[in-house]
Amino acid sequence: MRNRKNSRKLHRQADCILGILFLVCFSLLTIINILKKDQSISEEENRALAEKPTITADSLLNGIYMEQYEDYVSDQFAGRNFWRRLYLAWKKAGGSRKENGVFLGKDGQLMEDITAADKEALQKTIDSINAFALRHSDIRTYMLLIPDSAAILTSQLPPHASIINQPEQFSLIKNKMEPAIVWIDAVSALQKHKTEKIYYKTDHHWTSLGAYYSFINAAKSLGIDGDFTQAYDIYPITENFNGVLSSTSGFCQDEQETIYVYLPKENSVSVVAHYVEEQNKRTSLYDTSKLKTKDQYALFLGGNFPLIDIKTSAAEDRKLLLVKDSFANSFIPFLVPFYQEIVVVDPRYYAGTLEEVMNLYEITDMLYLYSGNTFLSDHNISGVLEN
Repeated sequence: MRNRKNSRKLHRQADCILGILFLVCFSLLTIINILKKDQSISEEENRALAEKPTITADSLLNGIYMEQYEDYVSDQFAGRNFWRRLYLAWKKAGGSRKENGVFLGKDGQLMEDITAADKEALQKTIDSINAFALRHSDIRTYMLLIPDSAAILTSQLPPHASIINQPEQFSLIKNKMEPAIVWIDAVSALQKHKTEKIYYKTDHHWTSLGAYYSFINAAKSLGIDGDFTQAYDIYPITENFNGVLSSTSGFCQDEQETIYVYLPKENSVSVVAHYVEEQNKRTSLYDTSKLKTKDQYALFLGGNFPLIDIKTSAAEDRKLLLVKDSFANSFIPFLVPFYQEIVVVDPRYYAGTLEEVMNLYEITDMLYLYSGNTFLSDHNISGVLEN
């Protein structure tokens, strides 16, 4: 009887101690989160973090404020990176091979899931491109859509992974384009080299090798002549690149990759890149200061900007308007020797219209260069194409 009473007493004491420990831990976490300074950027995830929302009567009544506040608490929680790594490690140990839309494939190859097209928005984009081409029928117009890694490296997808057929999506887009728009097939060109490192393992971008193969394939269509098979010296710029897919998914965060640049052995030209809205000029297409940041792919052009005017010393009279996403940043160095000027517009950041650009620059050629996922999900393209 006495033993039973002692046992109950010990249980009550243990429960009391656990309760006190819980309250202490909860109080400490609360105090730490109150005192903790909010961060605007997550270096580990390579993205902007939610800021504390402003409360209004409308946002409170329609529930938006609570949704924003939940995002804010989740993003700014003390020790978030530690808890996130722990959670991802637990999921991976349980056999998970997909996190935040990123597949963990064979040999540690990370691949972003293929985006399903918003049919209405995509049709609006296509209609806008066609209308712009008809308004500027004197301009040579080209379309180069780059397949994402999951569409090419299908043999490296994890077992039972199901993805949308992106090349099929491309074919549907091609069939809706005006005949005057020259379609450049990047799918076939990259499939020929799918056993080579044409995409980074930890990032969604293609490598400089992938951009190089696509340039060789596109050159003739773009009216560029020459044999480029031995035309470049190749230099490693960094060997500790860990890309955005690793940050997004939490997979392969110890993986270190090399970023290469291709420099022409001959026909090298000088450049002056004018970052128009930033009122900044550079005499290089590479910003090595970005190698000290998490986003080392921003080495190319320094990242994404609304409008860049690149003037070259090339003995050409062609002026290219390049409408693009970030895949184009590592492709532009291959184009530079063949254009007197390249005007680069990223519709995600540019607030003007392409009609304004056409009026300001004497454009002779126009190239749309996008990754498939961005093109299928970007609602900004039609906006900059409006008359």
